[in-house]
Amino acid sequence: MTTPNDGQPIYPAGWYADVNMPGTERWYDGTAWTAHVRPAAPRVAPEVPLPAAGADQSMPTQTSSLAHPVLDSESADVPSTLPWYKRKGIVIPAGIAAGIIVIIGVSGALAGGGDEDIVAIAERTAASQPQVEEVVEEDTVVMVAVPSVVGMTGTDAQAALSALGFRVDVAGEDLTMPVTAQDVAAGADAEEGSTVTITLQEKPKLTLGQENAIRSAEQYLSFMGFSRVGLFEQLTSEYGEGFAAEDAEFAIATLEQGGRVDWNAEAAQSAQSYLDTMAFSRDGLFQQLTSEYGEGFTADQANAGLAAVGY
Repeated sequence: MTTPNDGQPIYPAGWYADVNMPGTERWYDGTAWTAHVRPAAPRVAPEVPLPAAGADQSMPTQTSSLAHPVLDSESADVPSTLPWYKRKGIVIPAGIAAGIIVIIGVSGALAGGGDEDIVAIAERTAASQPQVEEVVEEDTVVMVAVPSVVGMTGTDAQAALSALGFRVDVAGEDLTMPVTAQDVAAGADAEEGSTVTITLQEKPKLTLGQENAIRSAEQYLSFMGFSRVGLFEQLTSEYGEGFAAEDAEFAIATLEQGGRVDWNAEAAQSAQSYLDTMAFSRDGLFQQLTSEYGEGFTADQANAGLAAVGY
């Protein structure tokens, strides 16, 4: 190092550390700084030899300094050929820099096939959307007035209630028996599809005479046409079956309540039997069907029978 007349030191040409760009060195040509820059070479600590045996263990402290020029950013002539991100005076606002990083990251995920990044972005986007609540409409409740079915047969009561949308629970065994009670009062409103319980009259226990009178009455009706009066006489007559009057009446009433006999149909069958054996005018056949000495049908039953055969 020499000193010029103005008193400023003059360093020899060489590479010196650039304080404005840590980690780099700049070339000094002996008179001025140049634009040549290179990465700084790593410093290697000098090896210190171990003292010989018996030698004085105390080592003198040696202080050395490397005199070299320091590049001052205020006074050095730094060329403008440095990259833009290393130039002094160019400042990127933090918000813009963060935006650029986010855009680069998303673009990289979309272009580079970053499936996990795309999924994460989609999940965050979906989470930020307003949630639409599903509205479930409640079923409309329909109320229906319950009719009175007391006195009907179990079969008819079931049909009437089912036609209105009710379910029917039957307390009883024989649907031919009349209904004696219902758990929902007549005229009360009940939800459509709900259950209405009906109670049937208990079927009476029959005596042996009653059971046989019923069987005999059914056999006669299957053989030929009988009016109610004619069937009763046949069951009770000493020339007929000889049943007690109460047993015969019980048998005929049982068939009527169970819907097991149709007197109009019996009148038609009787009228056809008369026509099959001999010729009758309408009036003559009517008289034969209604006379107490004939079949004993009522006038309405006889007219229904005549209409059925074509009179």
